[in-house]
Amino acid sequence: MKQTIAVVSGGTRGIGLGIAESLLARGASVAITYKDNDAAAKSAKDRLEHLIGKEQQVLLLKGDAGDSDVVAEQHQEVNKELGPVSVLVNCAGIMFKRSFEEISISDWDDTIRINLSSAFYWSSQVIPGMKAGGYGRIMNISSVAARGVGVLGPHYAASKAGLLGLTRFAARDLGKFGITVNAIAPAFIEDAGIFVEWSEEQKAALKDKVLVPEIGNVADVVRAFEYLLDSPFVTGVTLDVNGGVYMI
Repeated sequence: MKQTIAVVSGGTRGIGLGIAESLLARGASVAITYKDNDAAAKSAKDRLEHLIGKEQQVLLLKGDAGDSDVVAEQHQEVNKELGPVSVLVNCAGIMFKRSFEEISISDWDDTIRINLSSAFYWSSQVIPGMKAGGYGRIMNISSVAARGVGVLGPHYAASKAGLLGLTRFAARDLGKFGITVNAIAPAFIEDAGIFVEWSEEQKAALKDKVLVPEIGNVADVVRAFEYLLDSPFVTGVTLDVNGGVYMI
């Protein structure tokens, strides 16, 4: 993967950061986007520093992934600094709990824009280059909420379900160009997203929702990512990383 250029949106924390580490360990150069948390970006850069080889680079790009103009500018910078993108991981997202009665129009619009539209914006930017190169891997980080077992609310479930439709359509259209498109749908990842802030008591309650002794962690999702990255004959699938939550 020494010639691989990857983009991980929302890659300064949690699942995105774990995937960025995996890509660097495999020899890729990685561009990581984030919205506005400079402290998290600095922490991520420090954490990744020891993985950067002589021929590798890490590019940190600040800006709203839910803004198509920002994404176009960031893609242009990636091409200039690193080269054509062959791996895209759409991980940018926001998580907050709202019921139907609590959610505002702004809450809804922001969630769809950042969690779903960003994946379309980034995919649209990198697909022409992937077609030209005859190779590409696009992975969309969805959620168990897309399958109807969410704990955050309708806004989040809808945004993550939309990623699954985007995944299937893109896989159908792009397979003939050597581009695979897949999704990963995690559940209850204790060291990512909103669950980082949950108490041990709250996390313990989640264990009743799965079939295995513990809830998941970022490493579980990274293993799923690596499988899909290495699998040219797997496309259009959603790989569930959820501890068997469907069976309860």
